[in-house]
Amino acid sequence: MKNKVASAERVSKKVLAKITPKESEEKAIRRVLDEVLDVTGNLIRPHKLQCTLAGSFLRNTWLSDKKEFDIFILFPESCPREVLERKGLELGKKIVSSLGGRYQIAYAEHPYVRAEIKGYLVDIVPCYKTADPSRIKSAVDRTPHHNNYILKHLNEKLSGQVRLLKQFCKGIGVYGSDLRVEGFSGYLCELLIIKHGSFISLLREASAWEAGKALIDLEKHGKAAGPAQRKRFLGQPLVVIDPVDHKRNVAAALSPANFEKFRQSAADFLKSPSEKFFTKETKTLKSQELRKLLRERGTEFLAVKFQRPEVVDDILWPQLRRTCRRIAGVLEGEGFSVLGSDAWCDGGECVIFFEMQVWNLPAVRRLTGPPVFSATHSWQFRKKYRAAGRVWVEGDRWVAETERRIPDAMTLLLKLLGTDTDGLMERGIASYAARSMARNFHILDGSGILKYAGRNSDFAQFFAYYFKNRIV
Repeated sequence: MKNKVASAERVSKKVLAKITPKESEEKAIRRVLDEVLDVTGNLIRPHKLQCTLAGSFLRNTWLSDKKEFDIFILFPESCPREVLERKGLELGKKIVSSLGGRYQIAYAEHPYVRAEIKGYLVDIVPCYKTADPSRIKSAVDRTPHHNNYILKHLNEKLSGQVRLLKQFCKGIGVYGSDLRVEGFSGYLCELLIIKHGSFISLLREASAWEAGKALIDLEKHGKAAGPAQRKRFLGQPLVVIDPVDHKRNVAAALSPANFEKFRQSAADFLKSPSEKFFTKETKTLKSQELRKLLRERGTEFLAVKFQRPEVVDDILWPQLRRTCRRIAGVLEGEGFSVLGSDAWCDGGECVIFFEMQVWNLPAVRRLTGPPVFSATHSWQFRKKYRAAGRVWVEGDRWVAETERRIPDAMTLLLKLLGTDTDGLMERGIASYAARSMARNFHILDGSGILKYAGRNSDFAQFFAYYFKNRIV
């Protein structure tokens, strides 16, 4: 055991040396940051507003590949919400224009400015300057309080441990609390290290976590809140109570799949420490390898390809997943068997695909009816199915044989999706996906999916990942 721990420490030390920003990188981002803060201060001062830096650069937990930071413009609590949004956007645009950058309007709980300035991604976010974090007016109002808490509890040694945890999460594909990833946020990583004191100590604890039972409460809020507090977080695999707001689970975005991936990866790393855990695998399978794999599996793949809706990721991804589940449910309901499914999207197109165990069915289907002893139900069954096909008795039950109207899964998909937006939404397709599909969509079979993978390397990598043992 001691040898394993020593090996894990050696690997961690090597990785930390690689991911810790160099002095030249820190100077470069500091130059841009100081310029942005200077311009921001000059523009907001006439409005009697303040600003603050937020994020990992302020907390000294940023990674060497990160070229981004956030500026929060603080409005008084007395300011009406519509004024905060309007003035916040106006000031954000002026700041970016003054610095010669480019911007777009992004949306969280309210709109904010997302900009590219001198090669850095800068979010300029309006929020309320609240005295009590439990009485915030919008979710982003917590951020300054998070900053204060982390700066108070995180020293330089712990900052390095946070960097290791972030890189580990990146390597295994669970870093990011957005609805596309459903993983670990930077703030969550910081709190986990504050709790456990080191990256290795956290992994030892995490390897024994149980979904729904893992609870971390740094400020002991949960005990004061009692049973109602625990009920609030039912169904969430990991609960980390926000030290500045006891009503919030910092790990609420973490999916059960990513919880298990992290738990198992922690155990695997401690068993066989390796730098590979800190690097996301980018290797894909060649077309002939994918073709051979599909042939060996003996299944069939079907996919629905359509143009990406013009909506932010945090709206798009829940809709893609819901649409994927709905289509799979329709396929299963008609007798076709879905082995697995997933969704993918880039800047231009979305693909929802299904691996089918059964994709063709006989031209006839069998229906089991009521017992012969139930006179009324027997009469209704015979009346309904006698004209449609054969009707007979097996044992003590009526049985009918009727024609199957849709004998293959591809035909079913075409029928399901071949209508207008309202029709698609009535059939359970999520709204933005429905609007895009109503304009145009394509159904791809296995060979069509392989051709698409040959043209799109990002999809090819994602599709290859589907076949890998993704958790254990």
